[in-house]
Amino acid sequence: MRIREQIEATGHARVMVVLKQVTTRVKGRVQLAMAETQERQHESATKLMRYFKAFEDSRANLILRERPPSTSRPSMTAVAEVGGAALGVSALPMHALQVESWSVRYFPILGVLLGTVDQEGFEALLRAKDEVSALSVPPEFSLIRPLPNDSAALAGMPPGVSWGLNRMCIPNLWDGGLTGKGVLVGHLDTGVDADHPALVDAVNVYAEFDDIGEQIPDAPIQDSGFHGTHTAGLIAGRPIDGSSFGAAPGAMLASASVIEGGDIPARVIAGLEWSLGQGCRLINLSLGLRGYDPAFTAIMTLLRQRGALPIAAVGNEGPATSRSPGNYVQVVSVGACNQEDAVWSGSSSQTIAHPLRVAPDLIAPGERVWSCVPGNRTALLSGTSMAAPHVSGLAALLMEHRPEATIADIERAILNSCQRPQGASTIRANRGIPNAIVARDSL
Repeated sequence: MRIREQIEATGHARVMVVLKQVTTRVKGRVQLAMAETQERQHESATKLMRYFKAFEDSRANLILRERPPSTSRPSMTAVAEVGGAALGVSALPMHALQVESWSVRYFPILGVLLGTVDQEGFEALLRAKDEVSALSVPPEFSLIRPLPNDSAALAGMPPGVSWGLNRMCIPNLWDGGLTGKGVLVGHLDTGVDADHPALVDAVNVYAEFDDIGEQIPDAPIQDSGFHGTHTAGLIAGRPIDGSSFGAAPGAMLASASVIEGGDIPARVIAGLEWSLGQGCRLINLSLGLRGYDPAFTAIMTLLRQRGALPIAAVGNEGPATSRSPGNYVQVVSVGACNQEDAVWSGSSSQTIAHPLRVAPDLIAPGERVWSCVPGNRTALLSGTSMAAPHVSGLAALLMEHRPEATIADIERAILNSCQRPQGASTIRANRGIPNAIVARDSL
């Protein structure tokens, strides 16, 4: 077990604890009892926090020590409130939270603890079967980097509706009055350039999480690279200069900077917690860990139980590869196709054993895709990072069409609308490309 190996090597290990929930049966179906769950998890967190300890050589504390003096030491209040105050986190006992170092973080909306333990603390968590639902090492995500298409980009973005939107029949939903209006899409990425003409009124709220996953108060809206602005544009970009590339141009974004750099697991978990706190029913994830790692499956399940549908890119490493969480059964897993309906050569695909299935669930336009990038520019990129936002935009349109639909209804409509292109194999394309008209009419 990796936790034991880490403790043996360094004397401590970082662990992610998912707290147990309370469920009830309604008409024979198991349902989450949210109020009771929050109360129980608050009590469990209070009990379990004493098993965590701070270590000078832990990742978070090493990062803390390298901060400039003005930001090197979080206040007691900041430490206590990390993850949000929805359940009165500041009232939790402080014995496991150090003023000058981190030992544990509590995310009350998700019901997750993230911190460091020694052997004694680890064994205590293993024994806490009444409080702990899952115990694992948090996965190390990275950006799913797209490939540029520089030679084609010299000609500039063509006018009209992008080939990807046309291929998915998105404009037909626009003609019916659907734009994604009233839908808030969670967008966890490198940030966003909200001053870009295509996004100038699209970012409803923004958060930046620093190197240890702490939200930076009043952070200026920015993109640390270009990836986040490009994916944001494909979800909700407004038409510019006679060109349209945003699938849901009336939707709003809750955009967070969570990657790259620093303590990425803490940043991503904090971003997911924040997205739920904003009321997002849809979260786009163009990031992942190479290979199949089940450690984050419990987190994806939590998102769904709390009413948010995760849509994730499957990866850009080609056949017989995939990325987590883009290969989880709990997410809508998206691969990439090109303008000729062929699977893009870099699009990952893999058979996953437990439960037996193929990732991705579907493919969407991802090769040679135009969208906005910082500096009032546009860029042509290829990747499953470009494909996933097309599907997120479609989901936003469907949520506007049927606000009462559950996320399972939305997911089912998208998956059932897919048609696999002639000549494409199931192992590479799975269900195929979604059709927005079919998806809408099935709700």
